[in-house]
Amino acid sequence: MFNDKTIVWVLEYIIGGTLVIVPLAGLGIYRYSWVGVHIFATALSVVCLGVILISCASSMRQRMFLAERIDRLAGLWPKRPR
Repeated sequence: MFNDKTIVWVLEYIIGGTLVIVPLAGLGIYRYSWVGVHIFATALSVVCLGVILISCASSMRQRMFLAERIDRLAGLWPKRPR
């Protein structure tokens, strides 16, 4: 279960954040022209994919937390040490 949580965190924050931050930074630096419109549209699409990845990973993390709680309530999961 620990590896799954780690993978979701990596997907959500590192890869998703990179897909959002890098194109936005590039759009702020790049000068606009007719060719720039195509670059802008491509960068905006990549940013949208990054936001979708972050939201999907966040909901997966919540589902994993809920499944762990259900298993703990059913007695199938060992209780956390206090």
